Amino acid sequence: MEDEEENKEEVRTRKILTISSLVAVALGVALGMVLKMYVPLSNLDKVYIGFPGEILMRMLQLVTVPLIATSVITGVCSLSLGTSRIITIRAVVYFVTTTLLSVNTGLILVVLIKPGVGYTPAETDDDDDDNDDDYDYETFSTVNALLDLIRNMVPQNLVLASFQQYKTQEVEVEVVVPAQNSSLETTTTEMHLLGNQIDGVNTLGVIVWSFIFGLALRNMGDKGKLFVDIVTALNEATIHVVRLIIGFLPIGVLFMTASYVIEVGNNWKTVIKLGKFMALVVSGLLIHGTIVLPLIYLVCVRRNPFAVIKGVSPALKRAIFISRSYAASLTFHCCENVNKIDRRITRFMLPIGTNVNMDGTALYEMAAVVFISQLNNINLRWSRLFTIAMTVAVSSVGEAGIPATGTVTTLFILTVTGIPARDASLLLAIEWLL
Repeated sequence: MEDEEENKEEVRTRKILTISSLVAVALGVALGMVLKMYVPLSNLDKVYIGFPGEILMRMLQLVTVPLIATSVITGVCSLSLGTSRIITIRAVVYFVTTTLLSVNTGLILVVLIKPGVGYTPAETDDDDDDNDDDYDYETFSTVNALLDLIRNMVPQNLVLASFQQYKTQEVEVEVVVPAQNSSLETTTTEMHLLGNQIDGVNTLGVIVWSFIFGLALRNMGDKGKLFVDIVTALNEATIHVVRLIIGFLPIGVLFMTASYVIEVGNNWKTVIKLGKFMALVVSGLLIHGTIVLPLIYLVCVRRNPFAVIKGVSPALKRAIFISRSYAASLTFHCCENVNKIDRRITRFMLPIGTNVNMDGTALYEMAAVVFISQLNNINLRWSRLFTIAMTVAVSSVGEAGIPATGTVTTLFILTVTGIPARDASLLLAIEWLL
């Protein structure tokens, strides 16, 4: 009964946040249109209007590193091999595999379809540009990008990794070379590699070493239990802080939307792009849910997957139309009484799967981040896409206890990866449908 009450309270909270966010978007659009048409605004006035949205992003950036680090550490430490080592390993492999497949599905669709790219050519910003005009940077080579990826996985300083990352740049340098058999000197241009620290969270480094520390603490057993309890408490405290920040979400979204409308105005192309994005996400979810997951079941179990889907269809309907948490008890009933799955397996797998295996969220977030970058004409290289995919996978796991997770996670990932987050306010108008 207590769990049912908690689920009902969570559903109620999500509904309130969804409604308030939609109202904030509507008011933001109205405010932006009124100010644009009837009030002459200077550039300084536009900055003031977007200030509450900037504060929202700064607060989310504040909890970025604690949320990632504590979520990964507690997740690794909570893996229990007591039930069965084989079952646990298979569960972890399945959860990781399906999450990565969903991320790749969203990435492939958004890169191929390009819903955020307009029909008219526009200037594209290279994601390797640091806004530093002292050098004329050339395009990264694949080797340099791969080496930077590995370097960021092994940061020199974990504290530094929380706000800076390593990047190698190719710089043209003029070199004076003495000419042979002559006293004259000639000037040639050579490409030199310049490595330095740039602003931005080193997400890969934080994730990798949080995972390693989690493994170390789990292997320590009782000796590391005290520190694990401290990290768990920090994780819960961070989630509570995020919930407090969510209270400011409607206000921040209102002014972010108003600022965006003032800049864009009557641009129906944006509405068309949003429609394409919605179709992309729905297509991705259908591909993942009706092709990828059944195919995995068919290959591994060699049985008809649609018989299992039919057995749990009542729980699926409740999860789709209400909430996955509200459908938890019905899911247990369908799996144990209809599909006749061993109770020991369901009691071990379902609680973990409900809170960890967020394939739909991962697919949506991956597509949303790349879509926002396309709206801003940002060309994401494969190394940046890899970092975003890792961040999405971890964030989809760590968002289980947070209300309005889609909204917060999208803003959170955009903040971590350094992509302008103002356009994310547009997604609030359609997120409740997806």
